[in-house]
Amino acid sequence: MKRKTGNFFWVLFIFAIIVSAVLIWIVRSNASFTETFYSLYNNKVETPIRAVLLSDLHQKEFDDGNGKLAARIQELKPDMILIAGDMVNKKDTDIAGCLSLCKNLAEIAPVYYGLGNHENEIVYGSELNREFFEKNEKLSEDKPENFTPIIVDDSLIAGLEEAGVTVLQNESVTVRVKENQIDIGAVSTNLSSFWPYSGQFIYDFSYHNSEHFKILISHRPEPVMEYIPDYPVDLVVSGHNHGGIIRIPGRGGLLSVDEGLFPTYDEGIFKYDSLTMIVGRGLGSHGWIPRIFNKPELVVIDIN
Repeated sequence: MKRKTGNFFWVLFIFAIIVSAVLIWIVRSNASFTETFYSLYNNKVETPIRAVLLSDLHQKEFDDGNGKLAARIQELKPDMILIAGDMVNKKDTDIAGCLSLCKNLAEIAPVYYGLGNHENEIVYGSELNREFFEKNEKLSEDKPENFTPIIVDDSLIAGLEEAGVTVLQNESVTVRVKENQIDIGAVSTNLSSFWPYSGQFIYDFSYHNSEHFKILISHRPEPVMEYIPDYPVDLVVSGHNHGGIIRIPGRGGLLSVDEGLFPTYDEGIFKYDSLTMIVGRGLGSHGWIPRIFNKPELVVIDIN
């Protein structure tokens, strides 16, 4: 009896060591970020430009105030910084860290921020699905792509703008970067609401100023590839799927809230006709499932 008890103790002890080692490895692997570089060629670009893409930080800090993250972005010398949403959490609405980081980023290069579903929950009080829009009487029937009337909390947008960030929601700006004319726009609607509530903006953005290089920030990648893969948009940047949360070597991401198991748009580069979409794995996480084999990612895009 003593021998069996002793064997059980050692098995339990070894199991505890293995579990502890795995947990320590997960924590350490997510304590820093990796960098992924993409190079694109487009004849609309006369002078090379560099964009840095951040997404899905979810209020994570790599050090105090994310100084390490900002410092590395400064070293990369971007011409613009693109943010594809979910830098905050919908339930833990302490936005001070996000605003501080964005202020630091805006001192490095112009920052263009497209909202994610977590920002939408804060700003509009709901996910921007079709059911929400159809029940909301404040939305104009003449201009359903204008979400300003349904804002319930403007503190995040106001704070970002005060920090020097350009916040885009179904709207775009034209900017001159070196010798290039670039149109940058953003959407954050999902599959159910993308076409009826962002369709007119997307059409106008895509076909106006056709000689300009077009960058669309879409937090979710799925609506773009479902509805507008053949539109004349040059570059789409997305996030949302967190790289599939758990990545299986040789197979890719395991899980996406929108796509389910083994999502198609977990990370990487996707091309259709003239459109190129880059999906970042994100920098943080949300929910109880940890990132495994899925190091936080900062994306660098060189366009020549």
